[in-house]
Amino acid sequence: MALVLALVMTTACAVLLESGARAGSPAERYAGTDVVVAGQPFVPRVGELRAALARLPSVERAVSELSFPSTVVDGSGRTVEAPWGGPSLGHSWESADLGRFALRKGRAPAGDSEVVLDGTLAGRLDVGVGDTVRIAGLDGLRPYRVSGVADPRRQLERQYAVFHTSREAVRLADTDQPVRAVGVLGKRTTDTEALRRQVEKAVTALYGDDAGALVVASGAGRAEAEFWDVPSPATMLSSLVGTFGVLSLFVAGFVVSGTLTLAVAGRLTEIGLLRAVAATKGQIRRMIAVEVLLVTVAAALLGVPGGVGVAVLLHRVLVDGEVLPPSFALSVGPVAPWATVGLAALVAQLAAFAAARRASRVRPVEVLRESAAPAPRLGRRRVLLGVGVFAGAGGCLGAVAAGRLDGGGGTAEGMVLVLMIGVALLAPLVCRVAGALFLAPVTWLLPRDGALAVRNLHRQNARLAATVTPLVLALSLTGTLLCVPLITSQGAQQSERERLLADHVVSSSGPGIAPGYAERAARLPGVAAASGQLSVDGELSRADAVQDDANAGQDDDASVIGGSLVAMRAEAVPGLLDLGVRAGSLARLGDSSMALGDSAARSLDVTVGDRVRVNWDDGGRDTYRVAAVYSRDRDFADALLPHTSAARHAATPLDDTVLVRAAPGADRDDVERELKALAADFPGARTGDGATESRSGAGAGANLFVLLLLTMINVFTAIAVVKTLSMATAGRRREFALLRLAGAQSAQVLRMLAWEAVLTCVVALLPAAVVCASVLVPLSIAMTGSAVPALAGGPLAALAFGAAVVAVATVTVAGRLAMRSALATPGGLARAVS
Repeated sequence: MALVLALVMTTACAVLLESGARAGSPAERYAGTDVVVAGQPFVPRVGELRAALARLPSVERAVSELSFPSTVVDGSGRTVEAPWGGPSLGHSWESADLGRFALRKGRAPAGDSEVVLDGTLAGRLDVGVGDTVRIAGLDGLRPYRVSGVADPRRQLERQYAVFHTSREAVRLADTDQPVRAVGVLGKRTTDTEALRRQVEKAVTALYGDDAGALVVASGAGRAEAEFWDVPSPATMLSSLVGTFGVLSLFVAGFVVSGTLTLAVAGRLTEIGLLRAVAATKGQIRRMIAVEVLLVTVAAALLGVPGGVGVAVLLHRVLVDGEVLPPSFALSVGPVAPWATVGLAALVAQLAAFAAARRASRVRPVEVLRESAAPAPRLGRRRVLLGVGVFAGAGGCLGAVAAGRLDGGGGTAEGMVLVLMIGVALLAPLVCRVAGALFLAPVTWLLPRDGALAVRNLHRQNARLAATVTPLVLALSLTGTLLCVPLITSQGAQQSERERLLADHVVSSSGPGIAPGYAERAARLPGVAAASGQLSVDGELSRADAVQDDANAGQDDDASVIGGSLVAMRAEAVPGLLDLGVRAGSLARLGDSSMALGDSAARSLDVTVGDRVRVNWDDGGRDTYRVAAVYSRDRDFADALLPHTSAARHAATPLDDTVLVRAAPGADRDDVERELKALAADFPGARTGDGATESRSGAGAGANLFVLLLLTMINVFTAIAVVKTLSMATAGRRREFALLRLAGAQSAQVLRMLAWEAVLTCVVALLPAAVVCASVLVPLSIAMTGSAVPALAGGPLAALAFGAAVVAVATVTVAGRLAMRSALATPGGLARAVS
């Protein structure tokens, strides 16, 4: 049963992974081109590039794609977001040739107040030719008349498109480099691959060393160039399912290992008899390995089809939950089932080897003693390996607490898995310690049945360890996955409270806030300071190091770091943020100066007065003088830059948030009303209190897929615990018969079993709490400065209570069946004992 469940889970993951690998992300806006020269985000010197491409003999035409952020507002005033996290862009009408958009209704835009909508967007808004739509651009909300509706060669699934006149598009883009790509249309007889090579040579000849900032793509590469800053649904699915698959295999390994260990321990008498008739250790191990292999094959016949069914169910849930688009097809090929069976067979054989190793080494004369009371001592190698695992995990967790290692996300999950390996290696010892701490002190408080249960658990430590290990895994993994988001959210809120001087934080429910909002907010009555916060991408390096490298002809990798950069209006920063400046002053910020976080300043070995160069992702470079070094850089930015220069290089020049501070003596409520009235021209802008506003969704808990993950893992663990307890209870018929011969009633035996089940869950709580605390406490210290982490108390309490209920119900049913089989016929007690 454990192998069947493991195969179901891993097959479902493998099918989804294979589907993600097979699923393509076809080009949409660039579907009508043969080759695309794409900038990330912009293409510099567009005129020269188009001229160079036009001279190529195989090129029929080169078309520029002028694009800019643009969000349509529906009749209720809500922004219409692009599907599946795709871009919502406005374009020049000439860019329509890149996707071979053809007018289905109406005509091209003739005036600056007219637009053409793609068919999908027009259907979403329920508008047609002659209707009016409102579009939010960089300068706010404007009405436009729909002059036409156009459909592309390939239906748009991940974005919406709005087309303006060329003049209006240039005005709305409001940047020196509005062109994101140049599409190349080749002549009919031209080979696409040959054309791509010609274009690459032309780009290299024109840009020289800067050609690396551009992407020349054809075929499937056009989609990657088009959606370079937007993860595809297949990519997101692969990331989620990859984590799910690893955890599933890990849980399966633990469960299968525990089940096999218990099963082999129940066959010690048989193995001892085989050894007595001259069977070798190798023969015993091969016998168990072959048996496990046959069981694996039988389990595959049920698990693989069941896993495909679960994959279909998960696919449907993810599509209904809008994690995947409806067009994402589920592909069931030969790779996923065979890979799943191979991995399951490997895990089962490793578990079989571990279980058979000790059984094959037992001497025939020691069989009865070993079967009655398994040796409590662990092997020296196993103990050393377990201690080494704990030591390594302790070093990593210490680095997390000291802030030298990021403890969120995958690091926390990885540490749980590492600690669980240590718990599994030392499970009998861990259970003995937990039993001594939990059970021994309360033995005298328990009734007679409970005291007998305590003695049984102490005597059968291996059986206790086999049951406790999966319980510890489920509690630890669930606790970590539920509590890590709470801790990171708590840390982010605390850091923001310490950092903010602003009275109001305006956030966005869409792709961002147009920069015009901050400009108009700064001019409102009662406002002392206002500025948008714009995230930009780039690398930081010492300006003198870059110059030396250029002279030496080599790069100093240690002097270049990828930084999280935020841009704000320099004059507004001192009134809006308290960054804990330890050198310099925020008042010295200007168009040619910047502020650096502590970690970035240490990495670059710079201080106030030094010059730092920013290598923007679009290929541009700017040099700034360090005006201040600040300490509150966690959850904020490695560098604070002037908004005017950074916005020119932003892929999407929309502010993430806008900070507003009221003037002394001004009524904050009046200021908030003014900001909300201003938001009518900037759809998606939401006003909140600066003291409490934060990433409200960050601490909401696990997302849809994590909830599915936890549900399936806990269901799998519950079934494994049921199986383990059933096997252990069924193997105690002789013990139950002896108790009945000694005068115990069936109800007394069942009460003893119920106490054993409850106490087993209690014992599991100690190592589970230690594992969770080992991960969560260092993370909480690093994020919040407090050693008391935020906990998801309700779900964890429900899980612990559910585990106890399942355990008690299992042993009660299994105990009744075991005693009934022993007493079904006259003389059953005597036969059971003998």
